Amino acid sequence: MRALAGALGFFSTIPLGRDKESFESLRRNLWILPIVGILLGALMAVPIFLLRSFAFLGILAYLALEGINHIDGLADFGDALFAPKDRKLKALKDLNIGVGAAVTVSIYTFTLMWSFMNVWREPVAIVDSQMMAKFGMLMMLTTTKPLWGGMGAYMMEHAKIKDLALGSAILALTTALIYMIRPEVLFVNILTICVCLIYRHYVLRTFGGVNGDMIGAMNCIAFISCLISFSAFRRLP
Repeated sequence: MRALAGALGFFSTIPLGRDKESFESLRRNLWILPIVGILLGALMAVPIFLLRSFAFLGILAYLALEGINHIDGLADFGDALFAPKDRKLKALKDLNIGVGAAVTVSIYTFTLMWSFMNVWREPVAIVDSQMMAKFGMLMMLTTTKPLWGGMGAYMMEHAKIKDLALGSAILALTTALIYMIRPEVLFVNILTICVCLIYRHYVLRTFGGVNGDMIGAMNCIAFISCLISFSAFRRLP
């Protein structure tokens, strides 16, 4: 329970697990990330459903729960993504917001709004998408190496393949349960994992390692990829 409290406190704005012991327990039990995604997804689904006629307010509710750390990571990654090859590392370290960040976050925000407008009737889609977002982060934490010292490296210090194996088991079990009501979840989750693997391959090939911003960006990329897939299924005849 201490690891779960630490994860909720670290990956959301929920005032739990902000003590050192809880954070240390999280670092040693990263497998719990998919469970955190399930809980956060369930909490997000309520205001998104209630605010279905006001998609922008749904975005604000999402930010109020998850905070802006992951979007901040997406912004920094966006600057690096659009920077010339010889300036990508410099752009990643730059604290200023560039055009790449503005474009990336704008696309993410508007796509998120569109997705919420399509899936608000189906809380299970939001729950699954948050689970996949946290699983993507788990994949990055357990199968890559840190680019430099920092929060990302600190979180990866005790990361083990065992964490990924346990997290994968939780993912598989939850996917099987959701399959009973939304069979397309199998395709959606496989597609999202493929997106995560492509992103992982790109950052490792381009930068040689990952930092906290890239891990945070993975959360956003996996979340929106999963939501887009569910939205696409809803629009099929």
